[in-house]
Amino acid sequence: MSDGEADCLILPSGLKETHDIDGASVRIYYLECLAQASYMISHGGNAFLIDPRRDVDAYLQDLESGGLTLKGVLLTHVHADFVSGHQELQERARAKVYMGAGSAERCQFRPYETKDGEDMSLSEKFAVRAVHTPGHTPESVTWLLIDKEENNRAKAAFTGDTLFIGSCGRPDLVGSIGYTAEQMAGFMFDSLNEKLKTLPDDTKVYPAHGAGSPCGKSLGTGLSSTIGAEKRTNIALQFQDRNTFVKFLTSGQPPAPGYFKHDVTQNLQGALPLSKAIKNVGWLEPADFQKAIEDEQVVVLDSRRIEDFNVGHVPGALCFPAGQAGGAVVKAEEGNFAIWVGTLIPHTAKLAIVAYTDQAFETIQRLARIGYEVRSTM
Repeated sequence: MSDGEADCLILPSGLKETHDIDGASVRIYYLECLAQASYMISHGGNAFLIDPRRDVDAYLQDLESGGLTLKGVLLTHVHADFVSGHQELQERARAKVYMGAGSAERCQFRPYETKDGEDMSLSEKFAVRAVHTPGHTPESVTWLLIDKEENNRAKAAFTGDTLFIGSCGRPDLVGSIGYTAEQMAGFMFDSLNEKLKTLPDDTKVYPAHGAGSPCGKSLGTGLSSTIGAEKRTNIALQFQDRNTFVKFLTSGQPPAPGYFKHDVTQNLQGALPLSKAIKNVGWLEPADFQKAIEDEQVVVLDSRRIEDFNVGHVPGALCFPAGQAGGAVVKAEEGNFAIWVGTLIPHTAKLAIVAYTDQAFETIQRLARIGYEVRSTM
């Protein structure tokens, strides 16, 4: 594989909708494969990115085409279900990374740790305010788009894994740092009732995940909502008693995929730029591939369509169809490629990929989104 072949593809961005909020633009990028949303807020020639995925070229392309200056990357929390692109954006776009309280001491890169209620200016009219909302993780932040010309009224809330449409984030993914699920659920109750339910009813809600994500239970299918609509219909916002809410939130959660802890570690370290992560992948001829997979630690992942897999495949290979839209759109027969890989294959496995020639790099990059590095491809 030559150096030129190691360049990253710009996969479909997943841009689903663009909303106008009193002149501010909110671009919604949504990957159905991961049920994961990221956002670009812009006004007055400036922009913030919220929760960017690892392959960042689509964002940079949109920033350039829109004549926008990236003022910073806003992380709602340390993500467990995908590898974030904040480190690469920090290096390539010289973007400051903003996070919540207690995050800096855990990170191996240098984020700016926000204070509760601190504002970051976007333009003369708008700012982004950090509202600390622990519950899913201790450092979770909701980023409010506020209008300075309307007495800092909240116009939109980018709620991360604190508030979803129809649900809220799970509290049981941070046991390794000294909190029980019950403690985190109590924090979540306070964040929802003291911080988010007090926002104006017409405040737009933009969550980090939708239906199909293992970061919560019973998530809705919409891309956005409002605080008022969630107060009326979201089961997590109907509880008046803290203890009853804690019991509700700590029961019935789906099993957490095995790759979650690995991705938390990657995000705390700051992941390698995607181009560096894929440049050592080898393209093998069938005979060399067969020799490589004799290693018992190698798992053969076949990303072709199930129909082609059934016609013929490498003995012992596992079929995870990658689909045809770069993860931006998922058909029912394809499933959530990355989530299933991360659930069924340990991150310590040596991966060997069988893929269509024109989809090999896409498969590699989409595995890198969850921190899985590939050994070889056929």
